[in-house]
Amino acid sequence: MIYNWESIEINYGRIERLYAKKIERVLSTSYLFIYINSGEGMLSIDIDKFLFSKGDLLFIPAESTYHLQFKNTCCVDYYLLPFQLYQTKAINRDTYTKVALKNENSIMKSFVFQSADTIQPMMEDLFKLEQDESINNHFLKKAKRSLIFHYFVTNQPQKIPKNTMIAIEETKRYMEKHYADTISTALLAKRAGVSPKYYSQLFKKEYGIGVQDFLTEIRIRRAKELLIKTSNSLRVIAASVGYADEFYLSRVFKKIVGIPPTNYRKKREVKIASYDFSTTGHLLALQIIPYAAPLHPKWTSYYYQHFRDDIPIHLNTYKIHSEWENNIQKLSAEKPDKIIAKDDISAEEKQELEKIAPVYYYSFKNSSWKSQLLEIATYINCEIDAENYLKRYEDKVKETRKLWKESLESEVVLVVSLFKNTLVLNRSRTAIDLVYKDLGFTSAQPEEDIHLSEAITLSDLVSLNPTYLFVNIRQDMETISAWDKLKCSTEWNRIAAVKNKKVAFIHSDPWNEYSASSHLRVLDNLRELMIEKEKVQAY
Repeated sequence: MIYNWESIEINYGRIERLYAKKIERVLSTSYLFIYINSGEGMLSIDIDKFLFSKGDLLFIPAESTYHLQFKNTCCVDYYLLPFQLYQTKAINRDTYTKVALKNENSIMKSFVFQSADTIQPMMEDLFKLEQDESINNHFLKKAKRSLIFHYFVTNQPQKIPKNTMIAIEETKRYMEKHYADTISTALLAKRAGVSPKYYSQLFKKEYGIGVQDFLTEIRIRRAKELLIKTSNSLRVIAASVGYADEFYLSRVFKKIVGIPPTNYRKKREVKIASYDFSTTGHLLALQIIPYAAPLHPKWTSYYYQHFRDDIPIHLNTYKIHSEWENNIQKLSAEKPDKIIAKDDISAEEKQELEKIAPVYYYSFKNSSWKSQLLEIATYINCEIDAENYLKRYEDKVKETRKLWKESLESEVVLVVSLFKNTLVLNRSRTAIDLVYKDLGFTSAQPEEDIHLSEAITLSDLVSLNPTYLFVNIRQDMETISAWDKLKCSTEWNRIAAVKNKKVAFIHSDPWNEYSASSHLRVLDNLRELMIEKEKVQAY
C-alpha cells in the first residue's frame, strides 16, 4: 500500500475519447483511468468481472488483462487516460533513482468508482487542452491530471449503492461462497429483491449462463479440486459441494466433464507436466489434465478460463522460449512424475529438464498434429482416447464443411494476421491444415505458394484479391492503432472481400496454436462465425 505519495511521480499519457462498444482482451502496459460518459456494460480484469454505467470511473491496474464490453442497446462514449507510477528510491546516501511501480495494485479498493460525476468536467477540460497546441498548456494539463488523481486517491468508495444489477452481482458471489448449502433460484431472487423469473432472465443476460448451470459449474470445479488434493470418498466430496449423495454427483460430473469422477481421479494420479501450449492441447484432447502447464489469461485464454483450477502449477508464458529458466526452476520445485515437451527445444533446455523427471519429446516440426496426438497417446497408454478424438474431429469437419459450403464454395480465401505494421499470411499451421486441406476451401494463392507465416505487403495482398478473408488482429495497442489506419486506407478497401463485406475476424487463440484441441476449437469458432453471420443477415 502506498502511504507516502511525496515519493511518487506520475507520468501521464495522452487522453483519448472513444466510442467503440468493445475493447477486446488487452494486456495493459500502464495504469488506466476510463471515465464513462455514456453507456453501461461489463469490465473484465483477469478473471474478475464488474458492472459499470454512465458516470462511473474505471481503474485498470498495470500488467493486467482487461476487456471492456458495452451493451448493444446503449450509446457509447468514454475517456481513456493512461499513466505510469514511479517511486524515488535511494541507491546510496547521495544517489537516487526512479523505479517503475508495475504491480502496485493496492492503491485502490475498487475497480469501479460509481457515480464519479465530478470527474466528467475534469476529463472534458483535459481533453480540450490536449487538442489545443498552445505552448503554456502544459501547466494546465498537469493541474487537471493531478485533480483527477487526487479524486481517485481521496474518494475510495465507502459503500456500494444498492440497485438491481449490483444485487444480482452479490448473489453471484453468494453462490461462490455458499455452494455447499441448499440454494434455489427463489432464495437468490429474494436476496436480490426481484421475482424468480425476472432474476433468472437478468442473470442469464448479464453472465451468459443460467443460474443453476452457474451453481453446477462452481460445485463441479470444487469437486475436481477435492478429487485431486484429497483421498476423501465420493460420498464425503458430494456432501462437501452441496449434493445429496455420491450417485447424483457422479451423474452430474460425467455430464459436465465427460468422464466419471473415479476416472478423473485415476487420470490425475500420475503428475504429467506439459512444457508448452501445444502439449497442453494434446493432453486435454486425451482427457488428461496436466499437473503443470503454461497458463495466462491473455496468451492462453481458453485454457486459463476453463482449466486454471484443475491445473495446480501454472508455468510462465511470457517469452516462454527465451526465458525458460523460470519454468525449469518451478518444475524442479514441484517435482512432476513425467514431463512431455516438443522436440524443438535447445540441448541445454533438455539437459535441465531431464534432471527433474523423465521427459518424453515428441516430433513437432516434421509431423502432423494427428501423428503427434497418437505418439503422445502411445506413451501414456491412451490410444483409445486418441482414436475417439480423431473420429470426433472428422465428424466435426464434415459438419463444418457442410455448414460453410454454400458461403465459400465459389470464394477464394486467405487467412491474414496483422502484427504491429506487418501483414502475415497463414501465420499458423492450423490455418493451413484446417482451412485449405481439411475443409477444402480454395486459396487465393496457388497451392505451391502457400507458406507458413509469410509476411506480405498490402499491395501484394490487393493483387491476390481474395473474395473472403479470415483476419486476426493482435490485441496490443500498437497493432490496434495500425489496424485503425489500415482499414481506412484506399488499398485495403480495394480488396474484393473488404468491398463485399466478406471478412470474418478470428482470435489468436485457438487459431495460432498447433494441437489436437486447437483444431477442434477452430471448427467450433467457424460454426460460431457462421451462426453470427446468419443472425446479421436475418436482421
